[in-house]
Amino acid sequence: MFPIEEFKKLRTPFYYYDTNLLRQTLKEISANMDSCMHVHYAVKACANPKVLAIIAEEGFGADCVSGGEIKAALQAGFPADKIVYAGVGKSDWEIELGLDADIFAFNVESIPELEIINQLATLKGKKARIALRINPNVGAHTHANITTGLAENKFGIDMQDMEHVISVANGMEAIEFIGLHFHIGSQILEMEDFTALSRRVNEIQDRLEAAGISTVSDINVGGGLGIDYQHPDHNLIPDFTSYFNTYRKNLRLRPGQKLHFELGRAIVGQCGTLL
Repeated sequence: MFPIEEFKKLRTPFYYYDTNLLRQTLKEISANMDSCMHVHYAVKACANPKVLAIIAEEGFGADCVSGGEIKAALQAGFPADKIVYAGVGKSDWEIELGLDADIFAFNVESIPELEIINQLATLKGKKARIALRINPNVGAHTHANITTGLAENKFGIDMQDMEHVISVANGMEAIEFIGLHFHIGSQILEMEDFTALSRRVNEIQDRLEAAGISTVSDINVGGGLGIDYQHPDHNLIPDFTSYFNTYRKNLRLRPGQKLHFELGRAIVGQCGTLL
């Protein structure tokens, strides 16, 4: 219920956030997760401090793409060991911020980025946990400009280079290679796309094991789950049951592996209204 009388006291334009709906959404997510699953809220979807604080209170982690987002996440109460830092243009001060806070992991896109993180971590006497972002060459049924998992997209390490980059990472003293990261796009509504990603991850894991690489403790499948823009009032909470069941059914995790998600729009998209 919108507090119409209170709204009359405010000058437009402004954003109204339905925190009750936000909490319902977070509880729906939690109810559909297994113990091996971890959700990191994609801060870029909405960095309002109160929204962040509510998500942190529910025990979720944070997915950040800038130093400013790392600061906002820490200030909102997200534990550092639940923060992942992605992004293709990490500057030195942002990497140092993540190292100083001892965040859970850096999602790394290239060997040059690995080298920089290794250098900075070495200077600080720290060890940086990293997940390598692999381009799985999996398309998504979404707008062409927001698909990120095809071979022609600029994001991630080519599968053909995967073993070499892992070998380089394992040879760096200040780097701890812990896992693989994927992200195929945004505003995805068809579960078949996540099925395709799951099967590609299975192929990649089989390939790595055949190459003698069995040190992958964490699999991060990104986010991408969309919301219903056509009938937003009828579908306030996305179908998280189908979403998590898709991975549960199709992704073959190894014993002890943890599965990470980076949901953003699906968590907050329906909660905000511009007046």
